Amino acid sequence: MSAVPAPATGATVYAEVVLPLATARVYTYQVPEALVPEARPGLRVEVQFGRKKRYTGVIYRLHQLTPGHRTKPILSVIDLEPIVTEQQLQLWAWVADYYCCTLGEVMHAALPANFKLSSETRITLGPLFHDDYTQLDDKEYLIAEALTIQHELSLDEVQGILQQKTIYPVIRRLLDQKIIYLKEDLQEKYQPKVVSCVRLTPAYAEDQAKLAAAFDRIERSEHQTNVLLEYIQLARQQPYVRRADLTKRTGADYGAIQALVKKEIFETYDREISRLAGYEEDTIAAAQLAEQQTRALAEIRGHFAEKKTVLLHGVTGSGKTRVYTELMQETIAAGGQVLYLLPEIALTAQIVGRLQLVLGDEVAIYHSRMSNNERVELWKQIMAGKKAVVGPRSALFLPFQNLRLVIVDEEHDPSYKQREPNPRYNGRDVAVFLGHQFGADVLLGTATPSLESHHNALTGKYARVTMPERFGGIQLPEVVLANVREEMQQRKLQSHFTSTLIEELKSCLGRGEQAILFQNRRGYAPTYRCQTCDWHSECVNCDISLTYHKFHNRLKCHYCGYTAGLPEICPACGNHQLKLQGYGTEKIEDELKIYLPDAKIGRMDLDTVRGKTGLARIINEFEMGDLDILVGTQMVTKGLDFERVGVVGVINADQLLQFPDFRAGERGFHLITQVSGRAGRKHRRGRVVIQAMNPGHPVLMEILNEDMPGFYARELAERKAYFYPPFARLIQVQLRHKKPQSLETATKTFDLWLREALGAWVHGPAAPYVGRVRNYYLMDFLIKIDRDPGKLRHAKEVLRTAADKLLAEPGLSSTRVVIDVDP
Repeated sequence: MSAVPAPATGATVYAEVVLPLATARVYTYQVPEALVPEARPGLRVEVQFGRKKRYTGVIYRLHQLTPGHRTKPILSVIDLEPIVTEQQLQLWAWVADYYCCTLGEVMHAALPANFKLSSETRITLGPLFHDDYTQLDDKEYLIAEALTIQHELSLDEVQGILQQKTIYPVIRRLLDQKIIYLKEDLQEKYQPKVVSCVRLTPAYAEDQAKLAAAFDRIERSEHQTNVLLEYIQLARQQPYVRRADLTKRTGADYGAIQALVKKEIFETYDREISRLAGYEEDTIAAAQLAEQQTRALAEIRGHFAEKKTVLLHGVTGSGKTRVYTELMQETIAAGGQVLYLLPEIALTAQIVGRLQLVLGDEVAIYHSRMSNNERVELWKQIMAGKKAVVGPRSALFLPFQNLRLVIVDEEHDPSYKQREPNPRYNGRDVAVFLGHQFGADVLLGTATPSLESHHNALTGKYARVTMPERFGGIQLPEVVLANVREEMQQRKLQSHFTSTLIEELKSCLGRGEQAILFQNRRGYAPTYRCQTCDWHSECVNCDISLTYHKFHNRLKCHYCGYTAGLPEICPACGNHQLKLQGYGTEKIEDELKIYLPDAKIGRMDLDTVRGKTGLARIINEFEMGDLDILVGTQMVTKGLDFERVGVVGVINADQLLQFPDFRAGERGFHLITQVSGRAGRKHRRGRVVIQAMNPGHPVLMEILNEDMPGFYARELAERKAYFYPPFARLIQVQLRHKKPQSLETATKTFDLWLREALGAWVHGPAAPYVGRVRNYYLMDFLIKIDRDPGKLRHAKEVLRTAADKLLAEPGLSSTRVVIDVDP
């Protein structure tokens, strides 16, 4: 991965080039003599792959060892300076090796789309280009002129226009100047949170004496007078006045404000604000650190002096974010870079505003809704030494120069694990490796540590620092278990709500507080079933029931997106008695209106946040008090802080704990504990109502008794007894084929090879819970290995070899082999 020394006269230089493809190896190209002075690892080059296709590749290594095959020449060097650092190339290699994927797949995940040009890439003129050709050279002019006529072109078509092979350097220059864009990049950008505000018109704002005349003009309207009085009071206390605050405090409707606008006393405007709630913001804005925060910081610094990874275990609302901010400030002041990882874009967009209050322009946000040009811009800023980045797991692949601190917030969250496609990496574990690579400090923060991190702290691999109290001395919420089975027997159950939950919601709303209800299943009903023959609606592509969505009045598959209408009669027996069974967030929202008709109810799930501004809008409405109750899936558990939430309800705790997965208990504990932490975060102690058919479940009892040590002790004992992580290493292998007979043949062949090489480490094969997805039939193997690096390397080598052999078998070449390390 280092540059070659100046070659002797006539010596041929070769480049190993990574292509953004799932190819098993890097490819060797000859470096033309004219390009040798320019070629360096980390530079992008234009190469031909196959007979006609051209791609942007990255030079991985240069050498003078003649390969044993004919090589193609590099067509052009695209960049003047490397866009990928040596540390990044090392990270790519480690991720590819550890997670059993290819360097090309890691490159594809790591680089912004603008860096991965290919023959099929389509370009279009940028929206700000207005026929100004004066700064363009002849080739750039030809491309821009062609785009004004055809609107979009593929790079193959550009090659025809320029009548030359090497076009990528020209395309790069046009992209850098923002004259052209990639076609898919011209999308609506991620929208900031905007609230509607009110202010005095300049005539009244500049001359306070005129306010008396304003009151004279509106004396006949009590509502308008009250609104103006309330505005004056609020304007003295805060920098801006929200329209919603005025209506809420005065009881007036928007008509009163509109009347003041018409009289030119008020004017309305939109103000961009950060997506923050009040509670954690207080912990950051507070002038003095709390005693618990001061102690935690001192302990963390002490452990960092020994270069250990530190697990910060702080209850929800303990002020961990302030601790992170202090450490970030210290690192930046010392000249280092900081990476702050969060599991979700929702959290990323929220927390960056808090950090910008303290760190200003030193902090940048990186997320999936950025345009390709914005990603490239940020990439270059990090390369140039930008001090701090907040982002999800993909931010790990940015080109850091002097990384000194890595923070992984909510380290337990399953969202850190990439599921599809390769590389199937765990962001938390890669963050620890990245910290080790740079010699940086690594801080893992959470209210509910993962079993693996907890075990690492127990065994001394990580240091542990605890923050057991909420900021400001607020008590943790009181947990109440509601027995659904008992209420059914006593006929107290109201639809899907226990009397306990309904009474708590009524009391909560009566106090002017808000509530959150958690149901980890979206849609209206998960099954549409015949009462006579037991037929139920299934997806045509997957072995899964179709979920009914009332808003669209359609049945939908949550695996592949297939939709269908509701049949009026049973396709199997012709019966008309078809019934919806089960319930999701949509049904909870719908039926709650029956029992609480005056409550304003909103929903937060994948269906309601699909748009660019969907999530921000819902959070904004709940924060402003426009909603009384928020019904949601696990999105509502992700660290969102709302100061007026008095009650949290978990609708169906059994569903979380009965999932066929060895981590079901752990994830159920995490989810329920995290969503419980949304209650009572500022002014008073909250209450949590957990509805369950089996309230005696060990996990629920541990949550009720606030027995976190008991949960970890019991769970670790079970994992040890059944040989699961953290005491074993797991590799899941899934075979996929569109023909069940071919899958059966592939499974038998693969099983034979694995058992010969790995013996008792192999468990399975077994069909997964959903045996067919997107028309592929599935079969799983599970490899269990001791925590021995040598054994893990051996198992991965066997799996790679077996996968290659299987694809070479006659009739089985279309089998897909998916290897997932640490599933």
